[in-house]
Amino acid sequence: MGFSLWNIFKAGLLLTNSILILHRRRFLAKYGLDDVNNMGCDPSERPLQVQAIGLLQAVQYLKVPVIICNCFAIFFEMLLGGA
Repeated sequence: MGFSLWNIFKAGLLLTNSILILHRRRFLAKYGLDDVNNMGCDPSERPLQVQAIGLLQAVQYLKVPVIICNCFAIFFEMLLGGA
């Protein structure tokens, strides 16, 4: 596997897919990453955790574009063959 823009795109798409499948109530609530209001402390005390929660919530808005990118990647891999 070479270092190319296509491989960087696929790696980013895989990471985004992995974040999207995390269920907020079942998985993230165990670690306190489901909501900023449910942290149990002041958000300024744990800025890294607040940033992680913000990232997880922001990625949820990318569902439709990620589905389109997945279809594009699958079609492109089928058309040209995966390396």
